[in-house]
Amino acid sequence: MRISLGPCQFDWGKNALKDFYRRMAFETPVDILYIGEVVCSKRQSLTPEEMVDLARELGPSGKEVVFSTLGLVMNAGEEDLLYRMAVAARSGGWWLEANDMGGIAVGEGRPMVAGPHITTYNPETVVFLQRVGVRRVVFPVELSALAMGDMIRRHGGEVETEIFAYGKLPLTFSARCYTARAFRYSKANCQFKCGDFADGMTMRTQEGVPFLAINGTQTMSHRVYNLVDETDRLEAMGVGVVRLSPQSLGMAEIVAVWKDRLQRRMSGGEAFRRLLELNGGEPFCNGYFNGRPGLEFVEPEVRPQ
Repeated sequence: MRISLGPCQFDWGKNALKDFYRRMAFETPVDILYIGEVVCSKRQSLTPEEMVDLARELGPSGKEVVFSTLGLVMNAGEEDLLYRMAVAARSGGWWLEANDMGGIAVGEGRPMVAGPHITTYNPETVVFLQRVGVRRVVFPVELSALAMGDMIRRHGGEVETEIFAYGKLPLTFSARCYTARAFRYSKANCQFKCGDFADGMTMRTQEGVPFLAINGTQTMSHRVYNLVDETDRLEAMGVGVVRLSPQSLGMAEIVAVWKDRLQRRMSGGEAFRRLLELNGGEPFCNGYFNGRPGLEFVEPEVRPQ
């Protein structure tokens, strides 16, 4: 399996984002880099033209670069941005990751990735996506291993498959900005407060238990999703790519652990323990993969060796 680094979900600012991708491209063993704003067009740090420049700069690393698009397209300005992204991707032969069906429409006929926000819930959807140019499907994060495995078996080899395997789960988008509301700002005058939270703003239950992460218009899991001790199962399913989602601290080390595990230089249990250390000892979740509530963690019966 190859390793991809998904699009950054957070507002880190233009310079920090560029530096991050340079480090990931030239200093880590990732195979695929997704660049682009997925959450909110107001914080589009890199214009499509600047993304072209960055992709060309990263080219010598040998990494595959994909341009990611918004998960929710709501107005004419965002439609225009979508078209500009498609033109930019086409200019250098880069693939486009569509996270909204509008992205599928503007990219039709060109090589595309159907992102995790496209509702690829059944084999018939995979067939449709393949017909319009999709070469790789990233399954929605809430699907179980059973459901994903069934789709892969029924269409194995026709479309490459990618699974979200590590990071805070991107759950939903809204027309409202949760972070702005938390500080009593309107969305139009949000003051870019989401930029104050490098890994999202923690939302707690009434009992004070961390529950979700608020990231502008996006709701995410508070816990980090982690399938590193399921790699044998993923390979047996026929998964082609495992996606790691960017976080502000320790990303290079996280990638290194995953690479060691995939190349069998590290056992599943050892990889899990190392990632737990890098996560500050905070518990992980993997419930969706096991057909359970997403915030749960289900211990594998036998950790891969």
